[in-house]
Amino acid sequence: MKEPFPSLDCSQIVNYLEKDFFEDLPEIFITETTGSTNDDAKSFLTEQSDPISIHLTEQQVAGRGRNGKKWISPKGKNIYLSLGWKTTLKYSQLDGLSLALGTVIAKTLNEYTDQLIKIKWPNDLLFEKKKISGILVETIDLNDQIGVVMGIGINVHMSPEDGKEIDQSWISLDEATNSIRDRNKVIADLLNELIKLTISFPIEGFRPFMKDFEKLNILKGKQCNISTDGSNKIVDVLGVNEKGELLVRYNSENLTLRYGEVSIREL
Repeated sequence: MKEPFPSLDCSQIVNYLEKDFFEDLPEIFITETTGSTNDDAKSFLTEQSDPISIHLTEQQVAGRGRNGKKWISPKGKNIYLSLGWKTTLKYSQLDGLSLALGTVIAKTLNEYTDQLIKIKWPNDLLFEKKKISGILVETIDLNDQIGVVMGIGINVHMSPEDGKEIDQSWISLDEATNSIRDRNKVIADLLNELIKLTISFPIEGFRPFMKDFEKLNILKGKQCNISTDGSNKIVDVLGVNEKGELLVRYNSENLTLRYGEVSIREL
């Protein structure tokens, strides 16, 4: 398969879905260029009638890289997917959703990568310590419901030249698998599992995903540096709890860390 790679195609994605599983197929929106699929999903949630909507784009241009570097988004090369989900769950019941989402994505992509993708708590997926995917979960208030946006970015066809300005180690799915993958098939495989997640999570939360997450948890058992409240600590990572919080040992004390409160780096 040579460039240009197959474009995103709604009919192809639907063709790959496990249609017997869906009562109603979700609406799927595909744009050539957008600022952010998460923003697209949030905007649509205010008028969305169905529980689920899917937002995809060939190129996402808003956002910024670390240290002020520009956002890198070669057109037609990667997956930028946001799922807009209307739920009656309370905010406290969303604990661990980001980790459950990461577990679902890693397990799906590992069907292609010989089980080599791991998760760096809370929202990065790594292949041999190189970033292959990232997650951003956001919420909005919708009267008596919550609008949840699950944003997923996956490097698929991006070449070294495309990503030369990225300021961290990264890898594409093509390189990680030594083969070229049709993004439409990868997206459908993800959607099959994401829809199942929206059904199971309101009933059981993160708990059923914990065992699989811990198998994929690249930090578990490692010594790491954590930065929080302007201070640094060297800790031993023990794992996660049912809320998706990171459990660490500092000296003789066990600490619980929440996403958003801390940055962590393996030593």
